[in-house]
Amino acid sequence: MNRSARGLAAMILAAAAIVPAHAQDPRIENRLDAPSRIAISALLDSARAQGIPVEPLMQKMYEGLAVGADGPRIVSAVRNLKVEMATVHRALGTVATADEIKAAASAVHAGVPAVELGKIKKQSGLRRSLTLPFTVLADIVSRGVPVEAGVNAIRSLVGAGAKDADINDFQRNVSGDIEKGAPPAAAAETRAKAVPAGKPESTKPEQDDH
Repeated sequence: MNRSARGLAAMILAAAAIVPAHAQDPRIENRLDAPSRIAISALLDSARAQGIPVEPLMQKMYEGLAVGADGPRIVSAVRNLKVEMATVHRALGTVATADEIKAAASAVHAGVPAVELGKIKKQSGLRRSLTLPFTVLADIVSRGVPVEAGVNAIRSLVGAGAKDADINDFQRNVSGDIEKGAPPAAAAETRAKAVPAGKPESTKPEQDDH
């Protein structure tokens, strides 16, 4: 077998086993073309090499399959998510959990600069998980809250030691205010000030899936 044939065989084997646990999934075998499987396999290998969790990338692939997207479009979506996760991984540092990286990537996708997320992580240290704060930040920015106002609100909540339940209430109240016609920036600022301060939460590290 010549070199090119061996290379092709290796790519086919890689494509057939994107992730061992999912290798027999008919959604992959029957609905994702071989070139796309090869491309996604390469993206997953690159993510692992960078210490980026791969499960969110697999979830993105399955989301594309579920809505009937074609292979190239799925590859593009997975690649974009991988780039966003790599960006936040660098900003948050090695102490960030897989769930924090995924949530931070959603905030970056919404338009929040990764450097701002890094500042929030540095501010919080290891006191608490930032999965929920990052998720809420992504949500309120997507609802029209300006990035600066959203970042300031979340930073103030994290700095004050707000509980996750309070941050959930903040998200719900901001969304409700916006739906009633309040200016998004004012809603975020007002609701953040109304959240009671608490002792910094100490949570168990989340399971890292990379």
